[in-house]
Amino acid sequence: MSRNKDDESAAESAARDAAAKLDEATEKIGGTSNVDSGVEVGYAEDESDERLQEVADEIGVTLHRNPDGSHTAVDESQSDLD
Repeated sequence: MSRNKDDESAAESAARDAAAKLDEATEKIGGTSNVDSGVEVGYAEDESDERLQEVADEIGVTLHRNPDGSHTAVDESQSDLD
């Protein structure tokens, strides 16, 4: 699914692109909503934080771990543009 970028600021576009790349990188960890009935869930990769940090470094965002274990990616280079 593609998104309409006509009304996105540069910062929003960069943040959405970073989030999309992180989603792709973590799909194996988090899975998708397309799960067959009766499938066992709960797989967790031990090195997931390291992989996420590598992806964040590659795309130039700062990765923050939230108290619930999720992550937030912040493109601090774009924060002064808006």
